[in-house]
Amino acid sequence: MRPSRKSRENFMSRLIRCLTVMIFLLGAPLACTIPTETNSVVDIPATSPAVATPDLLPADDPPAGDGATVSPEPFPSARVPVSAPLTERISAAVATAAAERGADMSIAVLDRATGGYLEGAAAEPVETASLAKLFIAAQMYHLDALGERPLSDFDRLLLQRMLESSDDDAANTLWDDLGGSDIVVDVAGRYGLAATTPPWDGLWWNTETTAADLVTFYAGLLDDRDGLGPGRIAEFVGYLRSSTPEGIDGYDQRFGIPDGLPGESVVGVKQGWMCCVGDRWIHVSTGLIGADNRYIVAVASREDIRYEDDEESYPDTAITDVTEDSSARHARDTMTGFVKSLFPTGVVDDWAQPQG
Repeated sequence: MRPSRKSRENFMSRLIRCLTVMIFLLGAPLACTIPTETNSVVDIPATSPAVATPDLLPADDPPAGDGATVSPEPFPSARVPVSAPLTERISAAVATAAAERGADMSIAVLDRATGGYLEGAAAEPVETASLAKLFIAAQMYHLDALGERPLSDFDRLLLQRMLESSDDDAANTLWDDLGGSDIVVDVAGRYGLAATTPPWDGLWWNTETTAADLVTFYAGLLDDRDGLGPGRIAEFVGYLRSSTPEGIDGYDQRFGIPDGLPGESVVGVKQGWMCCVGDRWIHVSTGLIGADNRYIVAVASREDIRYEDDEESYPDTAITDVTEDSSARHARDTMTGFVKSLFPTGVVDDWAQPQG
């Protein structure tokens, strides 16, 4: 997760980084899997076990209060026709989320085997929140492939924590080391991300993108558009497949694709969340579906902050712990319900077929 328009580059964060480097240099054990670079076709295993690592980069958000959700009604409602083709379900789900949940949704879906592509409001810009970590990782692997900045074991530890558990301090370290906003410019150029722009304030979480561009990025990664080589791609995807149920700060990051597609046994995801942008929650759920990464799905939402009672909590992720915040839970449920309404069988394999 990330705050909006507020930097967490405070004294404590810098102190933690210094201590982290000292621990590493003094011989702290590393636990990370480093795939071997080969010249063969990318062969990513169907399962990639989570890797245990020491808690080197703790979150530092203070605790906050809680509220009650506005709408106890399940989402999606019967207004989303489960028997309709996916194109119709997308339109209905977008409209229903806006009417019932106060959420503006966008989605893009690609079938890499057939080239089939469907979307709903996929050109709408949205702040990346932690999805910017994908671009940081892409830049790391790019520089490693060129031999300009070979990856160290410590780099891989940071990549692992950043991609699997959405570690913000790891992202801060790599963002600063690699040139900040220039990362976004470089990656967008190499991957053809026409609607992806660097953050207006230099803070990675305020990078802007679209659901369509996120699908384009993943497709380019899997097709090796950047010349990373199969080993690096396998390592990258392996981290996504080892996404932890909770972020390093305790936030539930199973919303959207992970909980919305319970029938899929092989899913690699990167999630993003933050509050508040224009008094709204941002949630983004993206993933590679299937052992062969056949399907790419990207879903994003902007949802109003919603509490049932008179509490006037403001779940600003710059300064509060929102792990139990009910407005955050409401927004996560919207994301998961949205995905379930599009794929009611819990899998993506039949996405082009009517459900009945």
